[in-house]
This record gives sequence, structure tokens and C-alpha cells, in this order.
Amino acid sequence: MGKKILIVDDDSLIAKTIDMCLSKRGHDVKVFYSGVDAVKYLFGEKPDTIVLDIRLPDCDGWFIAKLMERLEGLEKVPIIVTSVLDPDRRKVAECRPYAYIQKPFDMGQLVQAIESSLSEERQPARV
Repeated sequence: MGKKILIVDDDSLIAKTIDMCLSKRGHDVKVFYSGVDAVKYLFGEKPDTIVLDIRLPDCDGWFIAKLMERLEGLEKVPIIVTSVLDPDRRKVAECRPYAYIQKPFDMGQLVQAIESSLSEERQPARV
């Protein structure tokens, strides 16, 4: 049985491509194009991993990451940040994402990071 993966990205082409790739691998994928919709989802569900864009139209992805730290059951869910922006070292240090992958990215690199985040023997966060 696949894992539950949440994708939060306002770029529908990127989100649908990730969804298709992960669904083919047997994962249960949920996609949101806005931060507000993702936050509503997180109040009722616990994904196994989140792929989170930082630049969303309605909120900052870092806000979602910080909120998850405060929600019981979500504080240990691995977050893989994707962004066109260079990593903000301060934000990365505060939120400690599992991985930070800059756009444009290689889909194989992203899938590898996702699969690694789902592993019982997770490696420490990478940037």
C-alpha cells in the first residue's frame, strides 16, 4: 500500500506531473494549489510526506511548515520544500525541511527525496 503524500504547489503543471509520477508508484496523492486549502486539509488529515512550494498565491509555504510544528501529529511529517528561490538559510534552519529542492528540478531527484523521506531509516535534512 502506498503512502499518503500531500503536494502544495500553485503551478498546476508541476503539481500534476508530480501527482502522476507518484500515483504510478502506488502512492495516495492529494494536490492543493493554495496554502489555505492545504491548511484546511491538514487539520483533518496526516500525510506521510509533504511536497511544499514556498511561493504560494495566498500564503507563504514557510508559514505552513511552522504551523505543522505546532499541530499534534504533524510535527514530525517530513517536508520537502520546492522553490525557484535560493534557500533562505535562516528559514531553513527554523523549519528544518527534510530537503530543499530548487526549481526547475529533475523529477528523479524529487522522487528520490520523497521515497527517502518515507523510509524508516531517514537521513537528516538536506539543503
